[in-house]
Amino acid sequence: MIKLERIRLMNKENAVDVSLLITFHGEGVLAHSTLNSIERCRRYAEAAGITTEYVWVLDAINDETREVLMAHPAAGGNVQIVEVAHRDLGASRNSGIQVVRGEAVAILDGDDYFSTNWIERAWFYLKEYGDQAILHPEFVVNFGAHAAYCWQVDQAGQYYEQDGLLVNNYWTSWTFAKRSVYLACPYSVTRPLQTGFGYEDWHWNCESIAAGYEHRLAWGTVGFYRRKKTSLVTSTAASGAIVPSSRLFARNSPCKDTP
Repeated sequence: MIKLERIRLMNKENAVDVSLLITFHGEGVLAHSTLNSIERCRRYAEAAGITTEYVWVLDAINDETREVLMAHPAAGGNVQIVEVAHRDLGASRNSGIQVVRGEAVAILDGDDYFSTNWIERAWFYLKEYGDQAILHPEFVVNFGAHAAYCWQVDQAGQYYEQDGLLVNNYWTSWTFAKRSVYLACPYSVTRPLQTGFGYEDWHWNCESIAAGYEHRLAWGTVGFYRRKKTSLVTSTAASGAIVPSSRLFARNSPCKDTP
């Protein structure tokens, strides 16, 4: 059962352009810095005429993280709070999607940062590419336990190879697309320590391509990915979990280039 708590939900009956869906678990004080970053994105987008709302999904959240969130100035704005006990990132995002009011949705994590223009540029490129597009930041900076940087792959560009998704995930978990995309392609529920399956974002990327959507880049934007010594990614890798089977690589998949 999903428990919904709404904090001063302004214009409750009116749709908005973009829902900023953030999942929180046990980020603690890091959630404050993340909200500062996303607030800069939100205000920049609002200044460009893009209306927004927050959807915060609290999945078995600890007390410290709850206190940090409730004390942040953003908590006094246009926020929907969804409390769940899934203990699964895919299931948490699916629950959040059920309540968003935005025409588009930005999937965000509770301990990362983003360039100020991320939401504004993603909205711009979504209009340019069309409703089948799924947007990602162009550039990724890894910081924390591991420092690195990379460019992400544009599916319409020369570096995209479909079979590469068998061994590598081309994109981070941050996505921006029409709400209808997430309803048509819900995230898988993996719980890797119990099932042996994981990497719900990688699987979602494959499934959305199989459904006919296209992963594109919002040029000139950056995501800052916090790398931790212990995280969902590291624990999933250590458990030997694998990606669930995807329709993208099924023999009868319409996305396959060869029979």
